[in-house]
Amino acid sequence: MARKAESQVQDSNLSLINSAIQTIKSNTDNLKARYKAALASGDYDKAADLQEAMSVNAAKMLQLENGKSALETKLKQPVQQVAPPSDPVEQVASQLSPRSAAWVRAHPECVRDQKLYAKMIGAHNFAVADGYVPDSDAYFDFIETSMGMKSRREPAESVEAAENPQAQAATVTKQRSSPAAAPTSKVASSGTRSGNVVRLTAQEREIAEMMKMTPEEYAKNKVLAQKEGRFDR
Repeated sequence: MARKAESQVQDSNLSLINSAIQTIKSNTDNLKARYKAALASGDYDKAADLQEAMSVNAAKMLQLENGKSALETKLKQPVQQVAPPSDPVEQVASQLSPRSAAWVRAHPECVRDQKLYAKMIGAHNFAVADGYVPDSDAYFDFIETSMGMKSRREPAESVEAAENPQAQAATVTKQRSSPAAAPTSKVASSGTRSGNVVRLTAQEREIAEMMKMTPEEYAKNKVLAQKEGRFDR
């Protein structure tokens, strides 16, 4: 539609240029006739004025001819197709490593959905903070598990207990005899850490909720990452 409108405007301009050229030609022919009459009557001052007017007309004619030629060339050019808007998935994939780009293309909803995108970025940050090597199998397993694409793996002793009733009884006895571990931190609702209290920001609480983690779990991971220097304070 825009290309058609532009073409119509250019056709109109070409018609105006042709009309102006015809007017200049007619005016020049009239000046030539008057110039001859002035010479014949010996009115040389008049002839000089007419000669100057013809020079001005010649300059105008040259400009019009050049403009007409340029416009006709532009009208002959093929219509250029407007490139479709770029795919946001490809925009993200183009900035990643080949394996990560392939993962994003296989899960395009993680880019197109804002909440899933936030969860993906949060899972990536946690994976890096926990020492996972990007693009490794363990890294992608952590990402997919954190985002709820995979169920969390049961501990090895639980699997053994399910297969061996005696091992299950021993596990239960061990759990009863072991004292409960003391919490490593307390969680508050603001954005700083003071003493043993870890204060989560509103954004951190939102990320924890999207990753299906309790604030306490998020805070423990944050404290561990800060101690190991893997989390920006």
